[in-house]
Amino acid sequence: MNNSFNIDFDKANICSKLLRDYYSESQSSAEVSYPSNLNKNSESYLIYIFYSCLLDYSMRSVIYHKNLIETYNEYPYIFNPKYVVDNFTNNLDELKNIIVNNIHPRYPNVAVNKWISLSIYLNDNQDLFNRIKSIKSFDELANLILSIKGYGQKTGGLLLRLIYESGISDFNFDLENIPIDRHDIEISYLNGVVNKKILNEEEINSLGESWVKAASINNVASADIDKYLWTVGNQFCNNKKCGECPLSNTCKRKV
Repeated sequence: MNNSFNIDFDKANICSKLLRDYYSESQSSAEVSYPSNLNKNSESYLIYIFYSCLLDYSMRSVIYHKNLIETYNEYPYIFNPKYVVDNFTNNLDELKNIIVNNIHPRYPNVAVNKWISLSIYLNDNQDLFNRIKSIKSFDELANLILSIKGYGQKTGGLLLRLIYESGISDFNFDLENIPIDRHDIEISYLNGVVNKKILNEEEINSLGESWVKAASINNVASADIDKYLWTVGNQFCNNKKCGECPLSNTCKRKV
């Protein structure tokens, strides 16, 4: 069996154009919702998105964020790192009840442990807003976020994008690469961009770079192609809405 890795750049180019054309008409569907009383340029918003991205696995993401906003409105104190540390580190059951009964995460025990761990980090780093505000490069911000326990490549990548879009940091997001997770790999495979589903780290990096280059040819920013791929996986693949997907004509999956 030939397991050699191959990227079909022409197909990445075609897909990038299809995504650009589709989302130029329906941009809002790629946005991540948040409580209406939060200012995007504020410390409160920054803390909120640290929590929200922590458990966003791209499955039923719209419902997840709706639940999260409702939880924030009813139990705002669980989004307060100091309050969580002072009141829940030795009382996990109460925090778990709030999270499970309101946010409905896929993995309740993991969610609670991650929530506590993040709260401890945020409480110990109360200058985080000013640190992030002073950051001038994507790599510096990426290294900071990915050093925090609990964020994977995609959840960390989503947090990076939201911070960039908030305007809290002033840096150029026009990257040579984007975070690639298993959903992106599956989309790439189903659309013929790559010829296999299991990729090593070097191959994943090559795929991310190829998506960015293909997007650039179609005047799509790296932040946007990352957003579009995330949204296709969440909005269409997860819900098996293949007929409505902007990549329906190029995808191998027909449901």
